[in-house]
Amino acid sequence: MQKFILGAALILISRVCLAQEGLANSVMFQNPRSSVLYSNQNREDEILRQEEERRRKAYEEQMRQEEEKRRQEAIKKAEEERKKALRPVNLFGNEIRIFAEVNGEIITSQDMQERVNAFVATTQIPVNKQTKDMIIGKVLQSAIDEKVKIQEAQKNGIKISDKELEEGMKNFAKANGISLAKFRNMLKESGVKESVFKAQMAAEMGWSRLVQRKAAQEVKVTQGEVNDALKQVSEDIKMPKFMVSEIVIAKKDGKHIEDLVSNLRQDPRFELYAMQFSQSPSAQGGGRLGWINKGMLAQPLEQALSKMKEGDISNPISLGSDYYILRLDKVYRPGIDKAPEVNETEIRNMLTSKKTEEMAAKYLKDIRNKAVVNIKN
Repeated sequence: MQKFILGAALILISRVCLAQEGLANSVMFQNPRSSVLYSNQNREDEILRQEEERRRKAYEEQMRQEEEKRRQEAIKKAEEERKKALRPVNLFGNEIRIFAEVNGEIITSQDMQERVNAFVATTQIPVNKQTKDMIIGKVLQSAIDEKVKIQEAQKNGIKISDKELEEGMKNFAKANGISLAKFRNMLKESGVKESVFKAQMAAEMGWSRLVQRKAAQEVKVTQGEVNDALKQVSEDIKMPKFMVSEIVIAKKDGKHIEDLVSNLRQDPRFELYAMQFSQSPSAQGGGRLGWINKGMLAQPLEQALSKMKEGDISNPISLGSDYYILRLDKVYRPGIDKAPEVNETEIRNMLTSKKTEEMAAKYLKDIRNKAVVNIKN
């Protein structure tokens, strides 16, 4: 009996010791000083981490602000340079001389200067080392065309009245989002006489009226042509194709072709540059070629397009005697992209417009060839 009591006592003592040992290892019974040190260290580490994060964000914000400041300064400088380049410039000296003759009618250096100023004022394309030669060439050709168009319109009994010219001025100002008074002031500030601008308008209005008259007599679209075009469209839908715009410059006039590409990549008005400078028949439509089936273009052009993304402007592409600059507008992938829907009315209008443009281009070419043109410079 005594042995049993002694054994029970030993077991109880053992359990108490084990329990005490467990309690000793418990967090509740750890050294309170050690726990406080551990907690303080964590707090200090967290404070350091937060301070480092604050400094990093402050540095990034400083860099962002400095970059934005540089960007705004660059934009401001570019805008100042652009405005400076848009100011009237004296390209032909102060002495008035005959620059060219067209069927006995003269174009003076002053006429050229004012037309250059008008070109810059209305297109906002600046005169600089990249564009100077092209602008002078464009303005000269336009001045010659202006003379032959007016002469041809007058020969056919077409005259534009002063009232029509005034209305044309109002419409031009409205189309550009400004009042007529502001437009007149803009012409004055740009060194352009209103009479010069109206003469240009009279030439275009008279020519347009003459072309419309001839088109009504000569341009016909048959039902057979419409049916053939509809059939071709339905077959073309199965083919991959590019929507492309172009600017074509003869190599002899391409001294600044790389600079022109640089301008095009900074100025989104590709159509305007095409209308003013391209030497292709597509210039009249802003350089737009429309949808072109893959494999239909010359190999150098096709290769360039295959490496481009939508919206890209190509490098100058040498082909024959010309340089080509392409813009890839869209890509059509059959089976992936939705096919365009075209109806008979759209096809007829498209064929009529195409035939009218072709007739007008041939008509202008014919009267140019008949004109006696003598360039003096």
